Amino acid sequence: MKRSIKTLLHTLAVAGSLSLGVDACADNIKFADLEKKIALDKSPVAPEGGAVASYAPALKKVMPAVVTIFSSKSVTQTRNPQQEELFRRMFPDIPEDFFEKHRGQEGGPGGKEQGLGSGVVISPDGYILTNNHVVGDADEIKVTLSANKREYAGTVIGADPQTDVALIKIEATGLPFITIGDSSALQIGDIAMAVGNPLGLEQTATLGIISAVGRSDVNILENGYESFIQTDAAINRGNSGGALVDAAGRLIGIPTAIQSNFSGGNIGIGFAIPSNMALNIVQRLLDGGGVVKRGFLGVFLRELDPNMAKALGRDDQSGVLVAEVGDKTPAEASGMKPGDLIVGYDGKPVQSMQQLRLDISNTAPETEVVFNLIRKGQETDLTVKLGDLDDNKLAAGGAPARPGSPKAEELVEGVIVADLDDESRSSLQLDGSVQGILVKSVKDNVPAAEAGLRPGMIITQVDQTEVKSAGEAYKIVEGFEGDVLLLQVYLAGRRDILAVPLVK
Repeated sequence: MKRSIKTLLHTLAVAGSLSLGVDACADNIKFADLEKKIALDKSPVAPEGGAVASYAPALKKVMPAVVTIFSSKSVTQTRNPQQEELFRRMFPDIPEDFFEKHRGQEGGPGGKEQGLGSGVVISPDGYILTNNHVVGDADEIKVTLSANKREYAGTVIGADPQTDVALIKIEATGLPFITIGDSSALQIGDIAMAVGNPLGLEQTATLGIISAVGRSDVNILENGYESFIQTDAAINRGNSGGALVDAAGRLIGIPTAIQSNFSGGNIGIGFAIPSNMALNIVQRLLDGGGVVKRGFLGVFLRELDPNMAKALGRDDQSGVLVAEVGDKTPAEASGMKPGDLIVGYDGKPVQSMQQLRLDISNTAPETEVVFNLIRKGQETDLTVKLGDLDDNKLAAGGAPARPGSPKAEELVEGVIVADLDDESRSSLQLDGSVQGILVKSVKDNVPAAEAGLRPGMIITQVDQTEVKSAGEAYKIVEGFEGDVLLLQVYLAGRRDILAVPLVK
């Protein structure tokens, strides 16, 4: 996983993360019906006059509502020659047929992959919040209550891989359920307690503080939407889907992932989905037929770096730059242009690309929203009617999809380029002395990205040869026989040389 983030796998072997729709057993319940059954308390935690001797009163309210979730799915294990060769070197006495027998027992036809995680009951009739990666793609779900140790069959009502939120249900009544707090009111330093089943140890509680809020740069969810609570309350494998609660015992988050060392253990950096965000996803799942509908703008965005901020005449790096506007998208229809700096969305400041993506995703399609822009030094407002992300198939982190157009050819792995036109030159404030090709998009974690290539850069030389068109660049790369390709790039008045390893 990116940046050594270890997702809290609920499984002894990794479970999938497929989107699951509303089950027929759910009686088509809407969020308004569920809202009548859950408990919400958004009042602030009362300050204590001295040291707290025990958090037992708060935990007594929480722990009966935290459940253990077992999942299983059928799997077919594929052969991994590199892994087999490594084991043969380490253990030369392994029988020749060892791996074939092992695959047949563990992952052949009819094999089962077992998983273990946590969940938290939010209503007396058995609705349970958990993570998508705890129940996603499971063939069978079993839920065990702590109070009576009874086991119930679980049904997935809806799941959203892009936020890692899932809602399941068991057929039971009169269950103890948790009170849900207001995660937007959290402050760094607030007490936080994690309750779950780490490493299979049921009803484990740990204590810490809120270390940070709004973490959106940890890349835990690929192509997902992140705004995590960070806590140093000890979280380990098996805590996934459980409860992060405040000092009053109210749910403020769903533990999802940890940043860990190679052992996968806790080092005091854990991440949880805010309760407000989780409840918002539950509402959209129930009211959207098991599918979360997200707004779509149709642009490729990039963060400002110091050079770009200086080039745009900005004193700080706030705002998000529009690097490209897709054809036949809401952004194009509204008049948004490459080079626009988005500094406000729907009345609130834009601080980062991840936050803007999250805000747009939380807005229903067909909603008209106002973007506050800086264009050529002048501030202006632009009203955009958002489209539907599912309909437009925008690949997060990549260039906008263009209906009916062929897939763009990559110059090198993960890199899309285009000729410079007058509009690009104007938006990037390029004079006639700069000749080259525009980098339209760069995928995450490819060699070019790791070498420093970014969207919005101008490639002026490929293999120490000047280029003025994408066709010239493609031809040079096609005939290149080396392992590392030199690219001269131009950005914000400066030129640099990047060494890009090529994937053979």
